[in-house]
This record gives sequence, structure tokens and C-alpha cells, in this order.
Amino acid sequence: MTARHWLVLAVGVVAVSWAAPLIRLAEAPAMVVAALRLSIAAPPVLGAALLRRRGELRGLTAADVAILALAGLALAGHFAFWVASVQRTSVVTSVVLVTTQPLFVSLGGWFFLGERPARAIFVAIAIALAGALLLAGADLGDGGSLSGDLFAVIGAALASVYLVAGRRVRASLSNLSYVAVVNTIAALVLLVALLLSGDVVRGLPRDAYLYIVLLALVPQLIGHSSFTWALGSLPAVLVAVAILGEPVGATLIAATLLDEVPTLLEWVGSAVVLLGVYVGLRSTTIGSPRRADGEATAPIEL
Repeated sequence: MTARHWLVLAVGVVAVSWAAPLIRLAEAPAMVVAALRLSIAAPPVLGAALLRRRGELRGLTAADVAILALAGLALAGHFAFWVASVQRTSVVTSVVLVTTQPLFVSLGGWFFLGERPARAIFVAIAIALAGALLLAGADLGDGGSLSGDLFAVIGAALASVYLVAGRRVRASLSNLSYVAVVNTIAALVLLVALLLSGDVVRGLPRDAYLYIVLLALVPQLIGHSSFTWALGSLPAVLVAVAILGEPVGATLIAATLLDEVPTLLEWVGSAVVLLGVYVGLRSTTIGSPRRADGEATAPIEL
């Protein structure tokens, strides 16, 4: 692992760490934030795929399209629920709970792909569940915060659907094509949901639009692109472990900009959850097997 790899991973972690704080700073309806975030971020990736992978996209089968549509729906739900989670509960709780998605991936791979997880996965899930209960205990008596905790867990589960669905098509589809198509579908789904929700896009404070644009550019494009690049030459499990730095970065940013310092119970619960995720990551790799050309899978979305 070279200094360049370390630098790219560091940039990726710092970039994605800004996601939750920027969502909070935007102070806009959750559906507006989620829809605009992907609507801004998806076109550049789709454009790159059309330029570099047009033949690959033309070769998609009906089965591939169906799986990609499922992945897009799941990704849209992931962003919608997680944005709502950040707005309802503490930054540290929301970010930590959504990082449990690798554990959901292991279960999803078992139930839907027949990939039985290692025994350590069940130990990891038990540890993470104990930590999640501690975090929920910190929010007892606050229905809004508890719903935010639940939304983060739902967001993690939906992100795992996105990843497990991707395993079906990644054997013949490049990472760029997969991310481009799925992000575009997710953006369209969120735009439709935004229209149905009745939330108004116009008339928000100017700062809100600025924060949403930064959300699309920094965590979405810079952060996730850094992890995608790293997955091209590093083991997926190593990149996944690096992504566990996001809760730490997000918590530090929230404490500095939002004056949101975690309680002792939140610190302990977060540490236990991340320990569980780490144990799970140590026992397996996250994502699809590498293709014949050596390209790795799509990164974990946080």
C-alpha cells in the first residue's frame, strides 16, 4: 500500500465525514436534500459512463435492467431514510448506525445468494446490536430521536440491498457503469418522490442550496469516487475498514460546527457498534468478487 493509497483513502474519509453535518446545516426537507443531492451528483457519472462504457451499457439484458432498477430503488430509499435520520437524531448515532450495512450485506448474501457467512458474522451482529440498544437507550423518552435511530437502521438495510443486488450484475458490468446507472435511477425515483411529497424546492434560504451542492460534490462525488478508485487496487475489506473513520470525522465536525458533543452513553454505544462492524469486516470481504479485468466492486455507500 503506497503513500498515494493512504492519501486517497484519507481524502475519501474526510469527504464523506461532511455528509451528515452538511445535511444538518442545510435545514431543508429530507426529500429535497436527498433528491437534489443525487440529481446533482448523478449526471457527471452517467456522462462518464456514456463516454467510456457505451458498448457495455448497450449490452445490458432485461434481467440486468431489472436488478439495476431494484438497486436504484434501494439506493433512493437509503438516502431518503438516512437524510431523515440525520435530521431527527444525533449525528454520531445516525452515522454509526448506518455503518452497520456490511452486516446486513452478509445476511443478504446468505439469504439471497446462498453465501453463508462466517460464524464471526453472528458474533459481530450481536455486538453491534448491543451497541445499537445502548444508542437507543440514550434516546429513550424522545420519540423523534428514536425514529431517527430507526431510520438509520432502515437506511443501512436498504444500502445492503443495493450492494447485494449489485453482486448479480458486477461479474459483467464495470463499477463505473453500475454506479452511473444505479445513481441515475435513484435520482429519478427521488425526484418523483419529491413531487409526490409536496415539499417545495424553491424558496429555501440561499445557504441551503449551497450546502446541498457541497453535499453532492464533496461526500458524494469526491468521497465515493475516492473509495471507488481505492477498490481498484486494494482489498475491499481494507477500504471498508477505512470507511469506519466516517463516524469519527462526522462527530468531530458536528462538535465543532454544530456544538453537538456526544454523551457518554453515545460514545460507548458508538464504540460497541463500530467494534461489531469491525469484527464482521475482519471475517469477510464486502462487495462482489473482482472481475476478470481486476476491477473491484462498487464501494459501500454512506
